[in-house]
Amino acid sequence: MDENEKHLLKIKNEMENVRELFIKGYIDKKIYQKETRLLFEIAVKYGA
Repeated sequence: MDENEKHLLKIKNEMENVRELFIKGYIDKKIYQKETRLLFEIAVKYGA
């Protein structure tokens, strides 16, 4: 597993955590979308 894959797995886990916070009602839709977009932008840098 190369370095990029390790970063992408961490980002995937963080996206799942953010989704869970949204589903459980701890964050609203606006925050969920903002965080997901930020994480996706980071993931693109690693080849996602």
